[in-house]
Amino acid sequence: MKRFLLFISFALFCTSAMAQESYSHLQARKTSEWFRESVSYQLVLRNFSEEGTLKGAEKGLKRLKDLGVGVIYLIPVCESDTDMDRSKWSPKQIRAGFNDPRNPYRISDYFHVDPEYGTDKDLQDFIAHAHKLGMRVLLDLVFAHCGPSAKVLKEHPEFFLYDENGKLKLTRWNFPMFDTTKKETCDYFMSVMKHYMTYYGADGFRCDVCEYVPISFWENARRELEKIKPDMVMIAESDLLENTCYAFDANYGWEICTYVVKALVVVEAVGIQKSIKMPWRLGFARAREVHEEMTAKRPKGSLNWNMYENHDLAEYSQHNRIEKICGNACCEVMLALTFALDGVPFLFNGQEIAYDKRISFFGHKDSWINWKVDGATDVAKDRTAKIQAWAKMRKEYKALPYGKTEWIDNSVPADIISFKRTLEGHDDVLFVGNFSDVAVDVTLADGTKYSFKPWEYIFEPQKRK
Repeated sequence: MKRFLLFISFALFCTSAMAQESYSHLQARKTSEWFRESVSYQLVLRNFSEEGTLKGAEKGLKRLKDLGVGVIYLIPVCESDTDMDRSKWSPKQIRAGFNDPRNPYRISDYFHVDPEYGTDKDLQDFIAHAHKLGMRVLLDLVFAHCGPSAKVLKEHPEFFLYDENGKLKLTRWNFPMFDTTKKETCDYFMSVMKHYMTYYGADGFRCDVCEYVPISFWENARRELEKIKPDMVMIAESDLLENTCYAFDANYGWEICTYVVKALVVVEAVGIQKSIKMPWRLGFARAREVHEEMTAKRPKGSLNWNMYENHDLAEYSQHNRIEKICGNACCEVMLALTFALDGVPFLFNGQEIAYDKRISFFGHKDSWINWKVDGATDVAKDRTAKIQAWAKMRKEYKALPYGKTEWIDNSVPADIISFKRTLEGHDDVLFVGNFSDVAVDVTLADGTKYSFKPWEYIFEPQKRK
């Protein structure tokens, strides 16, 4: 495969942390050990099982536990809007081609499970079963917008934003926009969060496009929810540096997506007519610089949720999945990087078997994983074994969940990413990866020499002398 020359990053839609003011004089909030030491897994119900339901997914929880997963993140399971008026659908939903009005991020009823996935009790049972296996469950909060026929819009039209002509304002996804500056709206959302935690048993939340909601709301929510579960966790789909001061336990790891992963991949993003062209090498030559600049601005001890793919990126690419474009070896080194860097690794639905077929959260038909078949290949078994080993390393070597990232100079910075994770009194963990499709000879700053095959890497503990 030739080196890729194009990338379109999902992070184009996000605030650049590079342009933000520094919060380095502040300390990030203390995060629960169960999240910091874990491996997270984004589970998309429509794609995770043949049934496409909570009961179908529950059958796979033991397999995820054996994989080393400690945290399940469910995309929204609330009742979705069934309005068939396509003018009220998002462009991405239309492009998906399923002709299904039920978009998990176009919610109709915040308090009940969508019948497609099962019942309210099914969600209670799913979370209870995860807890029995020693895993935690994060639910998805969508507080920027709702569906056009949502129950809350009918009952509380005053919770929404309107233009000068009295017409509902819409988010860029074409959905009615909440007025989150109003106390009444915030009180409603607090009741939703408390319901998820007390009735369903959620351990925390992933907060969709949380920048649409004032940080003061999330900070107050944190105080209230900790009264229910002191060790609860909240993750921001954002890279605002102030997030981790108090409200959130981690931000999305956009810097990895932007400066490393997307330098390797062509993603056909909705609504972008002209591809962005830049040398593929920029991603790796800049990786260290960007990481160091952002680390210098963050509150001390801030965490990222590290990923190279998620439900949005998989949907943008449709049939041209990252696994299909790049191949197993390339994706493996990217996945190893997400485990090696500071932060919490984020696995996307099917990555544990190198799944390269279409996955779409907009529909179930022909978009679910046949684990017995697709998980039985040699490549799938090898990928699973690698993840199990990396998850075990996170438990055994405290430098991974708690240590610093110390970059190591090398002779080929355009191709090679090299650093070690360090924590006083503990063994270091070394990562050196060849992010190119050609063989590379490299010398590290201490004189150590390596000859790497395409996409080859080292990710291993280094015993202290």
